[in-house]
Parts: sequence; structure tokens; C-alpha cells
Amino acid sequence: MKSATRRVIFYIIYVVLLVLPAVAMMIAWIPRDIIVNISVLLGFIGLALAGLQLIPIAKMNWLADVLDMDKVYSSHHILSIFAIVLVALHPIILLVTNKVFRTGFTLNSGWIGLAGLVLIGLTSAFRKNIKLDYVPWLGLHNLLTAVILVFGLWHMFKVNYYMEIPLVKWVWFIEIAIWALLIIYIRVIHPVKVGKKPFKVESVEAEPNAVYTLNLLPDGHAGIPFKAGQIAWISTGNSPWVLSRNPFSYAGSDVAPGGRVRFAIKEAGDFTSTIKDLKPGDRVFVDGPYGQFNLQKDNTQKGIVLIAGGIGVAPVMSIVNSLADTNDKRPVYVFYGDYNEDTALYQDEFAAAAEKINLKFFTVLEKPLNEDYPYPGYITSDLMASVLPENYKDMFFFVCGPEPMLRAMEKNFVKLGIAKSNVYTGIKSSQVHIENFEMA
Repeated sequence: MKSATRRVIFYIIYVVLLVLPAVAMMIAWIPRDIIVNISVLLGFIGLALAGLQLIPIAKMNWLADVLDMDKVYSSHHILSIFAIVLVALHPIILLVTNKVFRTGFTLNSGWIGLAGLVLIGLTSAFRKNIKLDYVPWLGLHNLLTAVILVFGLWHMFKVNYYMEIPLVKWVWFIEIAIWALLIIYIRVIHPVKVGKKPFKVESVEAEPNAVYTLNLLPDGHAGIPFKAGQIAWISTGNSPWVLSRNPFSYAGSDVAPGGRVRFAIKEAGDFTSTIKDLKPGDRVFVDGPYGQFNLQKDNTQKGIVLIAGGIGVAPVMSIVNSLADTNDKRPVYVFYGDYNEDTALYQDEFAAAAEKINLKFFTVLEKPLNEDYPYPGYITSDLMASVLPENYKDMFFFVCGPEPMLRAMEKNFVKLGIAKSNVYTGIKSSQVHIENFEMA
């Protein structure tokens, strides 16, 4: 089934599950207090939306090449906050209008569930501000999810306002069953699948600026095919049954012999700080590939412009190496930004690839050590316009880097006339793929 068809099916299912409780409530409308009804309706929609956040993060293979992972995670955060607001409006409306008609544990369980939902939102939005590492945060996230489900559903069923109506009750049984199946898939079925195809460390190579190249070999299988520009979640240890995996872009060729895979990982947190300690033969689990980018798509055939900042160079290296290994003849331009000559990554590899394919690369350094360095400062629209061919608007642009760089590049694309500004998504263009390396 084509990815476009799967995408349509996904969104239809998503919308149906979102509105189904509200539709059931409207069909079984109780002509009591309109304020109470509105507050319940908002709570129903909010709770359904919160439960549906399990779908895009379940990493189902059926959707692996359908959903843009950047948009999945940014939308997940936004929709989660919106769900919190809708659920919170339910008790707020009742309190302000003095319509609270339950007491005791039935009422308190609702407050406990709401508190869990608010804490999930706050710890997710401000995790980096409060310096909460990813693994402890995920453990807290899972605990709070259980609190929300147990106490929130207890409150909903015990109040028994609309839940006394069979249609509404059965709709919620269906929703809850889907949530349960998703949790089982995430925590049981998916780890089993990942565990069947482990990898082992071939080598770990130290690069400038606390970056490590992790080279992996399939362990007892032929490998897992991927496309350059895609990502995977990886974990280390002897078991796939871990609390979390961490997302990284593939950095090696997608036609590497022996099913080899490579990741470029910068030491920046609890998990990434352990990469340098891995030894040859250590086991690593790779959960992937995911992502939509595909070098074989028609809109990439007239040429590719690759733009990266810092460790965002990882997927660019995957694309460049894949093109070099297949002797691809289309024009490729690389604009890579870093701090100075000592922090710039994979310069020799770029030079080697340029001898095999039609590649021109420009390393732009923010603070170059050499006063005569030709490309100081930042990657700008003026620089790109000065070196790109006249038909650059027909070329495909791939960008990966930290958030500030991505916002700057979006403005550059508007100036170059290859994208239109959009207040919701930043830019809108079928010729541009933007990947936020800080999405997780």
C-alpha cells in the first residue's frame, strides 16, 4: 500500500477516535444543565486526545515511512498541551459556575488524574530547563500516565453521568481497549521485534568536539535495510527490554556491505556519554528505520542541496556516502556550519566523496582560527545564491541542525524564493525537508 494511502487511513482513524466519544455524547444528549454538559464534552474530547498521543509515538512499522518524525514530535507536544487544557476546563467550568455535584474519592480521583496530566505537560515542556535527564523523565512520564488512566477513568465511570448510557459507555470501552493495545505494543510486542535483530559494536571512533562515530554490525542476521536520511532509536545492553531508546540519524551509507550501520553521536547527556565506553562486540539494539526522506523520489533528481549545523551533519554524511557508493551523477551541494576548524566534522570524508561524485562542499565557520578563512560567519542566502547553479529552485533542499539554525534557514529559503512563509509550520515547500536534530 502506498505511503500516501496509509497516511490518509491513519488520519481518518485518528480523527474518528478523537470525535467518537463526543459524537456518542451528542447522540445521547441529556437535557439537564447545559453548563455541565459542555464541561463534560470538553473533558471527553480532551481525554480522547490525550489517549491518542500513544499512536504517533508507538513507532509502528506500518507508519514508518509515512509520518514526518519532526512533525510527529512537535505535534505530539502541542496536542498534549491542548489535551491538558481541555481536560482542565472540565472542572474549572464546574467550579466557577458552582456545578460540582460529587464529593469524596470520586471527586478527588478526578483531581489526582488532572494533576498527573498537568505534571506530564510541565515536565515535558520544561525538562531541559530543570535539567531532568531523558531516562528519569520517561520513567516519571510512564508513572504519571498510569496515574491519569487509573484515577481519571475511575472518576469518569464513578460519576456515572453520561457513562450510565450504554452507547457512551461502550464507546469508551473501545477507546480504552485501543489504549491498552497500544501500551502492550509499545512495551511488549515492539521490544520483542527489536530484540530479534540485535547489532554488535564494530568500533567507536573519537571525532572532534566530543563526537563519536559508532559503527555496528548485524549480530546473527543480514541487517536491517534503511534509506539515507532516516533515523533510528538505539539502546545498549544485553536486553531490548529497556525503559527508553534514543533517536539518532543514520550516518553511514545505506548500501554499506554486510548490513553495517553507522551513527554520529555527540556526548550531550546521560545516554550519549556512555557511547565512548562501548567496546567491540558489545550489543546494541537498533529500532528503525523511520522517516520519509528518500533519495529516489522524483523531486530530488535534478540535484540536492544539503545543509547541516554541528552534529546535524550525521544524516548529511549518510546521504553523501550513499550517493558516493552508488556513483550517483546528480549535482550535490553541501553547506556545513560549525564553530571553527577544530570542531568541524568529517572534512576528509567530504573531500573523499567529492572525488567520486559531483559534490561541492562549503564549510562555514562561526569563529574561524584562520583570519583568511573564505567562509566565516553563518550560512546565508547570499552565500548560497553565489555558489548554487541558476536552476537551484529545481533542486531539493535537506536541512538538519539545532533549532536556531533551522529558523534562520527558513528565512533564507523565503529570500531565495524556494519556499513560502507559514506561521504554523515555518515554511511550506515540496522542495525542502527540515529535520530538527533536537526533536527528542
